[in-house]
Amino acid sequence: MDRRYWMEISYRRMVMQTTNLKRALIGALFFLPFSTIADQANNSGTPESQSSELDIRPYQAEYKVFRGGSEYGKGSRSLLQVEDGLWYLETSTDVSWLFLSDRRQEKSWFKVFDDHVVPLQYKQKRSGTGPDYLSFVLFDHRLKKVKEIGDYDEFEAVYQPGVLDGASYQFQMMRDIQAGVKDITYPIIMSGENKEYRFKLIGEEELETPFGKLATVKLERIRGNKKRQTYVWLAKEYGYVVARIWQAKGGSEQADLQISHFKWLKQAPHPELKAALKVSAPPDKTK
Repeated sequence: MDRRYWMEISYRRMVMQTTNLKRALIGALFFLPFSTIADQANNSGTPESQSSELDIRPYQAEYKVFRGGSEYGKGSRSLLQVEDGLWYLETSTDVSWLFLSDRRQEKSWFKVFDDHVVPLQYKQKRSGTGPDYLSFVLFDHRLKKVKEIGDYDEFEAVYQPGVLDGASYQFQMMRDIQAGVKDITYPIIMSGENKEYRFKLIGEEELETPFGKLATVKLERIRGNKKRQTYVWLAKEYGYVVARIWQAKGGSEQADLQISHFKWLKQAPHPELKAALKVSAPPDKTK
């Protein structure tokens, strides 16, 4: 056994550990958004009043990503108003370990009708160590079609009412939880496949985060593969904003994402974001 052999073994181990961390982070940050809130709030993130009505408020949030107590990366999430009734959700992660890196970004444009999300366009981009990747999912409500255009494949299907993309379903879920919905199941289209995501409420818990101590509601993602576990904590005092996401595989922690900063943004339209839309928004409720 020479030195080059052991160097090769060490490199493969590092790549494997980093790949597992990447997968966990993707499943963590991209898997739930911060909810919007019905509070009147200032930029410090402190609610001024509570309302029983569900509402949409632009926000910006930041996260820290841990594993085994060490910090491996960061993430961010923003919700912006494009125009009346049209919204834009963006999520990004930047993770590094030694000389390996992974950067991912999701963008989703959607409309909201009577507290129901109608997706319009979804974009996912990946860069860093290894091959880059770019994918678009277009929801054409006029032609009743869903089309995905990616670097590696293309996918087209008939649009079924209620189907969401990999980011807009997250927004719908947070609004449903605020409304007291118990059975949380969503059909989505992602990576050329039709999938179903299910969650259940576990209970309440006081949680320490880099953002501070929060009263939270805990959820679990229901999977067919019982070796993987995902738990989510939602901050009750801040409109059920995601406070933490923890993932494990085979009982071993893979990623621990925690909120580190949050602020509410001014309710101002960003019409420049509409220029990136490849399909027209539906003029009224989709049936």
